[in-house]
Amino acid sequence: MRKDLTRLMSPKSVAILGGRWADLVEHNCRDFGFQGLIFRVHPEKAATGVEGFWPSLEALPTVPDCTFLGINREATIDAVRLLRELGAGGAVCLASGFAERSGEGGADFNTRLLEAAGDFPFLGPNCLGFVNFFDRISLFPDPAVARSVGRGVCVISQSGTVACDVLFSNRHLPIGKIFSVGNQSSVTSVDLAYAALEDPRVSAIGMYLESMGDPSDLRDLACAAQERRVPILILKPGRTETARSIALSHTGAMAGTERYLDALFQRIGVGRCDSIAEFVETLKLLHVHGPFAGNRLAICGGSGGDMAIASDLLEKVDVQLPPIKTEIRDELSKILGDHVTLGNPLDFQTFIWHDQEKLCQMFSAFQDGDADLYGFFLDHPNLEAQAHKEELPIRAFLAAARKTGAKAFIASTMPESTPGFIAEMALKSCVAPMQGMSETFRAFEIAAEMGASWANFKPPRLDRRALRGSIRNLNEFDAKQILSSAGIKTPRTAEVFAKDASRTAETIGFPVVMKVSSQSIQHKTELNGVALNVDNVEKAEKEAARLGTITEKILVEEMVRDGIAEFIVGVNVDDAFGPVVLIGAGGVLAELLEDSVVLLPPFSKKDVLSALKTLRSFRLLSGYRRRPVADVDALVSAVMSVAELIREPAAGIFELEINPIIVRAEGLGAIAVDSLIRLRGEE
Repeated sequence: MRKDLTRLMSPKSVAILGGRWADLVEHNCRDFGFQGLIFRVHPEKAATGVEGFWPSLEALPTVPDCTFLGINREATIDAVRLLRELGAGGAVCLASGFAERSGEGGADFNTRLLEAAGDFPFLGPNCLGFVNFFDRISLFPDPAVARSVGRGVCVISQSGTVACDVLFSNRHLPIGKIFSVGNQSSVTSVDLAYAALEDPRVSAIGMYLESMGDPSDLRDLACAAQERRVPILILKPGRTETARSIALSHTGAMAGTERYLDALFQRIGVGRCDSIAEFVETLKLLHVHGPFAGNRLAICGGSGGDMAIASDLLEKVDVQLPPIKTEIRDELSKILGDHVTLGNPLDFQTFIWHDQEKLCQMFSAFQDGDADLYGFFLDHPNLEAQAHKEELPIRAFLAAARKTGAKAFIASTMPESTPGFIAEMALKSCVAPMQGMSETFRAFEIAAEMGASWANFKPPRLDRRALRGSIRNLNEFDAKQILSSAGIKTPRTAEVFAKDASRTAETIGFPVVMKVSSQSIQHKTELNGVALNVDNVEKAEKEAARLGTITEKILVEEMVRDGIAEFIVGVNVDDAFGPVVLIGAGGVLAELLEDSVVLLPPFSKKDVLSALKTLRSFRLLSGYRRRPVADVDALVSAVMSVAELIREPAAGIFELEINPIIVRAEGLGAIAVDSLIRLRGEE
């Protein structure tokens, strides 16, 4: 059952404890125009007769809905215990020195805090608090300009600094609520997001996460958000080892497995950003338009330079630029004349710059095409008085958007070149005021990816398993027996003693491959334990004698010589995500090429094919440089067989790798020529 956070998030009365930090919170709360009761609690000031201060929480005339605790960690624990006993609604715990500190008894203090709280909800510890623009409440020590917001985004941040970065940015993001959650010892980011979903004023949810809990919690949240059509966007560091270590030290929690997270986000329609600028701009686009049905973009501007730069930047994102339709081209030609080259991007130059009627006609025609989003780039002078002189084209574009009903944005190439009054004009016309060319294109790419995921919404199973006990490696022969039983084609293979290897090779038929065979050897090439293209008895006897000095038994198998491409298919059973399947370019260069994609079960053959098509190496399968077309269906079927093989926990498969699986010409199948399987007992 979800915690009721109503009194915490939208209080009618607040108590504020502490010194300087508490003074700032009180000032901000009053400055915001909070209409409820505000109680300052400070024993010393109350004892000396300072007006407006109360000696204790027990002395207050009413139990506060929400309390800001700007006091040290020992006093915070005592205050939380008392607030729980009094029946208060919630608290903000500013103090640090809890789970985020590995030393100084941080973990012990955190345990004591949780014991004191029981089921009493609180933000933090180690957090700044929150600002609720909807209801004009600020329990936040840093300044925020009060403004009336009827509809806006909810931002939830594990970092107080990142919350401030978003709050202070001059990017005109309509924020309804913003929370700093710190260590999330009680109320988590997911708890706040569920509460935000219940508020019809929230247009989108943005989350800055340094650590991840159970990924199934995020999956379930995304399902609820998709049902309510509220997009979720995440900014999460951790793609590099340095970022992961900083996040770990900051929050005292695990940073997560990044590639698995990316696969999860893609499946559940959650967008992911890599910078605060991307985060804010994407939230802004989602606030106005939500996720998009497609990724077709049409842009225009009065400068050939801007449009040329835009063309180059668009090469870096997965965005389509549909050509202008013939009938629209004819209409634009009538308006702009023969001296303007028509295309997408469209540089319409400045011949009609001061003619509002023609500008409206041009923009209306431009917005009547096949794109999912239409944009107009124009930078403005820093001085607002000068900027007003350049607003005529903006007004024309906005008027056209209102007329056509097209999803549209205005944008400045430089993020600082959009004045506030221009942004307000755009928002009132349901047009997104974007800032920064690169950020704008990336925002649309993310929003389009989210729309595609929503349209094909298939949340993963995340089949977590309690696999414990010792790990047992299978030798390659036994591993291939398991693959064969699952319907995956393997070469004709025999495991024999070295003295019998040459006779076995004759039986299988030359040429053959000879390998060492042992449970303890997983990477045979590193021991020179593989002999390829053994094509006669003399070679077979020689290689058998050599390999027999490494292992007692030898694997002899037919050599596949007609392969089109080599791929890797692997499975890892992760503690948090369950079985995770990886497909990529295979062979000895698999790690060097770094060309792979992750899939989370369940998935279909169509999903596997779509994943394969994202790989650079997929071109090898489709007749690259006049090679035969490969048996893609066989590769897809092999991946599906692997997924079925690891579906049952009873199999105990902890890790599986086929590298390479050789894909032959169309109709000839795909053969797993080397494999590794590790088993682990289930608790």
